Amino acid sequence: MGYVFVVAAMLIWGSVGIFGRWADQPATVIVLYRVLSAFAVLGLYQIVRGGGLRRAWQEGAGQYGWVLFGGVVLALNWIFFFQAVQMTSMANAVLSYYVAPVLVTVLAPLVLKEKLERRTLIFVGMAFLGTLIMNPLGEVGGDHLLGMLSGLTAAFFYAMVTISGKKVTGMQAHTLVLWQTGTASVVLLPYVLWQGMALPSLGSLGVMVSIGVVHTALALTLYFLGLNRVKVQHVGVLGYLDPVSAILFAYLFFAEAPSMETWIGGSLILVSSYLILRSKETGGSLDGSEEKAQNATG
Repeated sequence: MGYVFVVAAMLIWGSVGIFGRWADQPATVIVLYRVLSAFAVLGLYQIVRGGGLRRAWQEGAGQYGWVLFGGVVLALNWIFFFQAVQMTSMANAVLSYYVAPVLVTVLAPLVLKEKLERRTLIFVGMAFLGTLIMNPLGEVGGDHLLGMLSGLTAAFFYAMVTISGKKVTGMQAHTLVLWQTGTASVVLLPYVLWQGMALPSLGSLGVMVSIGVVHTALALTLYFLGLNRVKVQHVGVLGYLDPVSAILFAYLFFAEAPSMETWIGGSLILVSSYLILRSKETGGSLDGSEEKAQNATG
């Protein structure tokens, strides 16, 4: 079920671009409204189910540092990503941003003490190659270089969101998302106000609230539910399903036909994701004897 949750989150996130177009607002405004509305709906849910926000806060006893850190890096992740989009081409921004799953795979053994699987390194390499084929590197001089550096910075913070979520134990997924989006709101509000923000129309507001409820509150909750059950390095590989599903949704809703490069790159990503799921069924990187030995002693 952990893999199902992660894949579901990636498929939901793949459709956020469609809603972003419908919202017709600056990216940073969309991000602010998504975290504010996610925090509001999860806070209301917490109150309705009993215990209120105080009880929700108590779930993170002794782990408040990681909880708040997760909210800060969540906000910084989006800020630097949209900064990259503004400073360089979309291809450069996407390519630099999707170094994140590679970072997750590399950092998991260092921070979380997960045993690094050789298969996973191959699969994440395949997925990154697929992303490179779909989004060939463009011009890299001047502002483009700064934009790519912003994308890499966003990738680092994306990896930190995943790592921090794994470090928090004993807190329900929706409660973790509640406090992360609340912290992200506090971080983002001054940044958006500094940029200047006009009141959106009711239609745009409705779309942005939908993004907050579906693509933030629901999808992040599913992501952390899966993260509690799946190795972080496997989540890194499955993270590449996000851009593939985005291409599919763009085709279904806007008739944007994928190019041959997109088909090739997307196929590599899908194959690598399938192999990760299949490796779980066959015991990951362990052969039969090693797995039996671990089961006998564990």
